[in-house]
Amino acid sequence: MNDLKREIVRFSKLMYEKGYIVASDGNMSARVEANRYLITPSGKRKGELKEEEILLINNHGTVIEGTLKPSIEIWMHIWIYETRPDVNAIVHGHPPYATAFSFHMPREYEPLVPEIKEYLGPFGFVPYRAPGSRELAELVREKCSDHNVLILHKHGVVTLGESLEDAFNRLERLEFEIKIRSLRGTFH
Repeated sequence: MNDLKREIVRFSKLMYEKGYIVASDGNMSARVEANRYLITPSGKRKGELKEEEILLINNHGTVIEGTLKPSIEIWMHIWIYETRPDVNAIVHGHPPYATAFSFHMPREYEPLVPEIKEYLGPFGFVPYRAPGSRELAELVREKCSDHNVLILHKHGVVTLGESLEDAFNRLERLEFEIKIRSLRGTFH
């Protein structure tokens, strides 16, 4: 479990350094075992996160280890894990290009770059609901069955993976794809 905590801290810092999140935005989690997950705390700067601040929660949203409050997106994480037993890590960030693209994308999206399309598959689009709401978590749960990359309208992205590295790589490739698309001037 300590190795997973170290990975969460490492990828949280990397997300911050790459500008995929700012301040206390974003969240990340990893499956420890059936019905137990590590998750980042709410209100903490992810670029300065410490291992001891990572929380262990169960599938009922109860904090088992840790003293901080879990991410407001706790239900989104739990319900993805319940829906997708193949997913062991979830990353939610606000990368600038993909977040800007979310304002213009009211449908599913196929990547333009062939190798990105091969790795990521189609992106799912999730209509806007308030961050942290159960309504948003429910819409994400409905879409995650068929997608490893979800673009949240006006709210960033969620990427799923077999590992934290896999989920982070999906986020990074997503941002690269949308950057290329924007340079082509084809946001619509």
